[in-house]
Amino acid sequence: MGINLNNLQGCTTALATGLLTIGLLVVDKQSASATQQLFCDGRMKNGWAYTAEFLNGRFTQIRWQRSGQPPQTTNLTFSSTNAQGQPIYTGAFQAATTVTLVDLSGGNVQSGSQISVRVEEWGSSVGTCGISTGGNAPPSPPLISQRFFCDGRMKNGWAYTAEFSDRRFTLIRWQRSGQPPQTTNLTFSSTNAQGQPIYTGAFQAATTVTLVDLSGGNVRPGSEVSIGVEEWGWSRGRCRR
Repeated sequence: MGINLNNLQGCTTALATGLLTIGLLVVDKQSASATQQLFCDGRMKNGWAYTAEFLNGRFTQIRWQRSGQPPQTTNLTFSSTNAQGQPIYTGAFQAATTVTLVDLSGGNVQSGSQISVRVEEWGSSVGTCGISTGGNAPPSPPLISQRFFCDGRMKNGWAYTAEFSDRRFTLIRWQRSGQPPQTTNLTFSSTNAQGQPIYTGAFQAATTVTLVDLSGGNVRPGSEVSIGVEEWGWSRGRCRR
């Protein structure tokens, strides 16, 4: 039985086209998988919000944000897999405090997957993943311009009032009987291992002044600050409106 040459050529062309289409679909699928990017958002109890970035099959970094504080980035390195088959990544906050991320999806990260983020001395938080950053993060509290004043006294008799406005400490006013009043302008320096913001300045442009916000950035009436002045020692102040 003979086969029409035109029909044979048509079948060959159709087969080649089909194989090419399948090949392109496979390549497209692999390409899409290779460039998969997800963002997992959450918030620590001390107010630091985070976004963990999942790219090309692994978590690469955590970006941190907190009102009144400079943003921070933690670069992540794969560490191990736990007994539940969940990948574990580690890094550091400000190159000092250990950060651990556990991929609770077991490596199968998708929208709605969850991660556990732990920061040394801050505790743990669970974040939820999505295809765009910010989609699943807990809503940020409204930025309210509240002012607080934290009063105390050093052992040498200098009384102080530290001013908190726009969610940060800005200055310390000093008073002492028989002395002209002084002002120390404060600059945010860092956050310690307990998640407490640290501010620095100077007394009479010469003596180092350090203020530690013991509330962890959540200043309220009754919150406390710790103020240290070089060669004077330390003192605790209590905040009020």
